[in-house]
Amino acid sequence: MIDWKKLIQHPWLQHGGFWILSTYVLFRIFNQSPENTTSDLIYTALFQISLWVVVYFQLWLLIPRLLKPGRYLVYGLSFLLVLVLGVAINHLTFDYLADWLFPDYFFISYYRNGELLQFMLIYAVASTLFKLSKSWFDLANKEKQINRLEREKLDAELQALRAQLDPHFLFNSLNNVYSLALDADEKVPAYLLQLSDNLRYMLYECQAPHVPLTKELEYIQNYLALQRLKAGPEVQIELSVNGITEAQQVAPLLFIPFIENSFKHGLKGRARDAAIHISFVGQEQGLEFHIRNTIAPNGPDDAPVLPVVGGIGLENVRKRLELLYPGRHQLDIREDADSFEVDMTLHFTP
Repeated sequence: MIDWKKLIQHPWLQHGGFWILSTYVLFRIFNQSPENTTSDLIYTALFQISLWVVVYFQLWLLIPRLLKPGRYLVYGLSFLLVLVLGVAINHLTFDYLADWLFPDYFFISYYRNGELLQFMLIYAVASTLFKLSKSWFDLANKEKQINRLEREKLDAELQALRAQLDPHFLFNSLNNVYSLALDADEKVPAYLLQLSDNLRYMLYECQAPHVPLTKELEYIQNYLALQRLKAGPEVQIELSVNGITEAQQVAPLLFIPFIENSFKHGLKGRARDAAIHISFVGQEQGLEFHIRNTIAPNGPDDAPVLPVVGGIGLENVRKRLELLYPGRHQLDIREDADSFEVDMTLHFTP
């Protein structure tokens, strides 16, 4: 199958089309009789010799080497010299070359130097515009390719970061099932059902770059239900949701590392008033997320605040935020002796 776009962009076809059009236009200008004579066609071809020199001096020498910052004056002087050279070649063509190539015809260059300069100038400017426009389109295509490669790289990085989250969640969930099963807890079937829903969400819906915020909240609610089964009624777990609409979209699995962290470290050692408070507040073009958990007074040698199993933690979240919401997020993390808090604001539109 012929690739017409590639064929049209072929340099030989473009140059050939330009000179065919030029021959037609000049022939109509030079033909002074009602009949299309052979002599007029030959005259047109000879006249274009000087134009070829001007055009290709421009395309192959002056523009690539001299049309650059700091060399504009040299380019301008060279441009004028090429125009003069074109006029001189036109005279030489009709004074000597025409008689030698076509002795049976008589040709003269009946245009004055000023008129010839106009021809040369028109073709020089046309070739310059052609070259610059082609360079602009080439640059635009290269930018598109660069943008495409950057998007592919971004997608690959996001997939790698997300791939860290999936096994991490499964690892923690299976640990919870294991601890419940050891006690022959009747909550195991309900836990597995909730786990199945969350895994389905992660496998099938989280592959998109953005998901409905309502879906992400359903996932978080399921996760909290799983944790309530394990933690028991004595732990206060609160989720507050306000101002969320069906139309709002968010990158999947952005909040779960902070929530996992709260359960892992907030309930470690079981502070007397163990509590986790989570809130989502929707805005017109954004979202505010807040989470606070109590910290059990376990001493200074405890594990770090954010989980590090498999490389998951603050660094993962920060990288994803930088990739997904560059310049459109704020992340504030605070810790004191009794609590750990995270405030995160997302702006959905630039």
